[in-house]
Amino acid sequence: MRNRWFGVGAGLVLALAAFSCGGSGNTYTCNFAANSGLCWEWSTSQSLSSSEQSQLQTACTSNNPPGTFSNGASCPSTNRVGTCSINAGQVNSVSYKIKFYSPTWTAASGQQACPASLGTWTAG
Repeated sequence: MRNRWFGVGAGLVLALAAFSCGGSGNTYTCNFAANSGLCWEWSTSQSLSSSEQSQLQTACTSNNPPGTFSNGASCPSTNRVGTCSINAGQVNSVSYKIKFYSPTWTAASGQQACPASLGTWTAG
């Protein structure tokens, strides 16, 4: 599971950088649930420019395996074992969440993968 986390995590860093400039309330997701048991979710009260949205989409779809990018949808709740809410590096009132899904993850392994210095784990 760790290898999957780190491979997908590299794209997350790029995606977080897309919000450094921030541009009406939006939710963006990158769903890897079928392949890696993860889904990223960003929410912001500010609009993002088309360039910023494109950066998110590229970060999502250029991973191995690629994620499915969506604008305006939330990560699914079916089989979700928990959420890691990232606290560090938030800009422009953006919330970052990494959602974990079974059977790839359990609540215990997801909680362990959620970096305590950067995130807060919520089961379910």
